Amino acid sequence: MNLVTAVTLVAAFVFAGLALYFQRQLDTLERLHAAYRERREAAQTLLNRIGPIINTALDLDAVIETVATYIVEATQAQSGAVFLLDPEDQTLQARSVVGFFPPLHVAECAGLTRRGYDPEIVKRDRFSVGVGLIGFVAETGNSLLISDAWADPRVPKDAKNFATVDSIVAVPLRIRQNILGVMALVNRRGRRSFSDRDVQTAEHLAEQGALAVDIVRFYRHQAEQQRIRQELLVAKEFQQMLLPREFPKVEGLDIAAFNKSALEVGGDYYDFIWVDPTHLGIAIVDVSGKGIPGALVMAALRSTLRAEAPGDLSPKSVLERINRRILEDTRENVFVTMIYGILDVPNRRLKIVRAGHEPLVSISRSDAEPRLLKPKGIALGLVGDDLFGILEETEMDLIEGETVLFYTDGVIEAINEARDEYGLRRFLETVRSALSRSPREQIDLVLADIQDFTGGIPQQDDITMVSVKVLSGAGEKTAAWEEGAGDSPTGQEPLAKSA
Repeated sequence: MNLVTAVTLVAAFVFAGLALYFQRQLDTLERLHAAYRERREAAQTLLNRIGPIINTALDLDAVIETVATYIVEATQAQSGAVFLLDPEDQTLQARSVVGFFPPLHVAECAGLTRRGYDPEIVKRDRFSVGVGLIGFVAETGNSLLISDAWADPRVPKDAKNFATVDSIVAVPLRIRQNILGVMALVNRRGRRSFSDRDVQTAEHLAEQGALAVDIVRFYRHQAEQQRIRQELLVAKEFQQMLLPREFPKVEGLDIAAFNKSALEVGGDYYDFIWVDPTHLGIAIVDVSGKGIPGALVMAALRSTLRAEAPGDLSPKSVLERINRRILEDTRENVFVTMIYGILDVPNRRLKIVRAGHEPLVSISRSDAEPRLLKPKGIALGLVGDDLFGILEETEMDLIEGETVLFYTDGVIEAINEARDEYGLRRFLETVRSALSRSPREQIDLVLADIQDFTGGIPQQDDITMVSVKVLSGAGEKTAAWEEGAGDSPTGQEPLAKSA
């Protein structure tokens, strides 16, 4: 063989080898492309099935059922189940079971027999993340392929005895690195084991399923939040109706009040009640807690106060009866602080009791400093008559130019960015600087000073104030009350635009 022939043969072998290599590479690319096209079409089919469910009803169970059914179909599995993760207690529970799905978790076997198979038994079982095959996938986020279940010790013996389990695939339902659950498949039809390609298909479809679950949960959460917001707006309107629509019109007195809840509704409350034609009841209340629970207790207390106050000139006896009602009608951890005063209008004499509330502030031109009235008393709803009886009545004569101010702790406990409190001292200094002003202007000045102090920090607690100032005059009720306009009116008087 000459040199030319040898070179020709070598070149032929090289070209043949290269042709075979490239053909194999082409075949591989075609298989990969076919697999990709298959997964893409499968994903599109799944989304087409899920879409109408999401568009017509935010039914999470229907979406999960569709996802489970289609993944079983696409992977040619005999059975499958979707387990969702409860993020609160980190437990897993089957939400959909397709086909004759064996008990992969031992606890599922209780009451479960092949003859009387009931998927609801599988659905009722809950188990922790990290427990069993499903728990392992949920904990690690790694897919699992078991080609020979009988030889794998991780497969529970009870599951093997319950049904013939040849192979298992379990893949995570993952969205934005968060595990929402696990999709498990058992046995491929045709007695063939699952392959890596089946795992890839299941993973791809599980991603779409997780996205659908996340969307449904998100929109359901949004819908629930919208419903709650709407209900809170209604509750807010109702609560404002419980506050006085207007302030009592009494000759010789100027009265104003303000209320603003930290949340949509709250537990603060003030009221004016004509005890008899010459005595005006004045109340300010702070229920423990905020939001809906506080608002409900506030509404109940208002009803009780308005039932007990008329005709009784002793504020102590009124609060004693209210305390009994609160102890009977509310749970143990509910309590209420309150000041209730009865003003003898013609004689300008105020009698008050204080049930664990902030002190009453009194200030006049003759005083060098504001006075704090702090008669003894325990909050309502904490103790029975034997201890609540320490409640002490205090009387004071009001003079011309004097202002008495009721307030809740949301005023003095307002905080700034440095977590400093507004405080009683600054509150009293602000009130003293506004002594010559009307009650409405006094309250507005305090609110403006709180706003300056907090620098726009969101309100942490309900804020309520009532200001009563003595003017010159006989101190008698005007015709407006006798005609009913001021007779325990309902509704919110907009002072400085309470929210």
